[in-house]
This record gives sequence, C-alpha cells and structure tokens, in this order.
Amino acid sequence: MADPDTITDALETILDVPATDALESATGLEAATGVEAATDVEGVSETEGTTDETTDDSPTKQDVLTLLERRHALSILRAITTAGGPSRFSELEDVVSASPNTLSARLSEFVKAGLLERTAYDEVPPRVEYEPTDAGATLAPLFVYLRLWESRYGDELEA
Repeated sequence: MADPDTITDALETILDVPATDALESATGLEAATGVEAATDVEGVSETEGTTDETTDDSPTKQDVLTLLERRHALSILRAITTAGGPSRFSELEDVVSASPNTLSARLSEFVKAGLLERTAYDEVPPRVEYEPTDAGATLAPLFVYLRLWESRYGDELEA
C-alpha cells in the first residue's frame, strides 16, 4: 500500500480539480497510490437492485456503484477498511446503525463480491471476523477523500 501522506496529497490535488476533470485525474491518483481503479465486481448476490440476467449458474455481474449505494453499505465498508485489523460482527453492530439482518446481508454481498474476507473460528461462542481483501482495502482512500471533502465543505452545507 502507498504511503498515507502520498494518498492524502493526491486526494487533496483532486479536490482542487473541477468535477469534470476529476475522472481524468483518477489516473494521477492511481499513479500516486499504486492502486488501479476497479470497474466491476464479480459474484454479487441479487438481494436488491438490478443485475445482468444469465441463463447458466455462473455468478452475476453487478456494477460496483449499485452495490455501494445500498443501505448502510458505505458505513459498513468504512468501518471495516479503516479498522486497522479484523472486525467482528458485534463490533460492526456497535459502529453501524444497521439492523442485524441488513448488516448480515451487506457483509455476505461484500464477501461474494470479493471486497471482504470472512473467517469463522470453531469456538464457543462462535467468532466470525471480516477483513478487507486487497480489492476492498483499495476503497480506504475514498473514505479519506470524503473526510477531507467534509472538512473543507461540511460547514457550508445544511444537514
């Protein structure tokens, strides 16, 4: 992973670029961070939203933005990618204001999509931990960017 200061500098540069140029600047962020942008996600289950229809049993493809716009998706991913280590379900319940069913559904979708890795331990009581995969960890700069954006423009916006 790239140095966090380098990532922050790259994100601050993007904030100073007009929105129409921001997509063109993404390659600059990739160069600064060493992270390639993801364009789609494999194997997302169909519990909400739309998916490409297939006639066989192969996993469906779904646009990553559709997955991320689902209820509580960003708060769950932010909690896991910025945790600095594995996250347990009970810890996520304390941090994310989602019902247990919604939290469980999102976690399953992220695991199927390849954004999270689920590890279950054969213990009493059962212990399950979630960690970002390499692909999931590359989402962390987005949350850094959003925090920078919030610190710059948050006071100007109405809540």
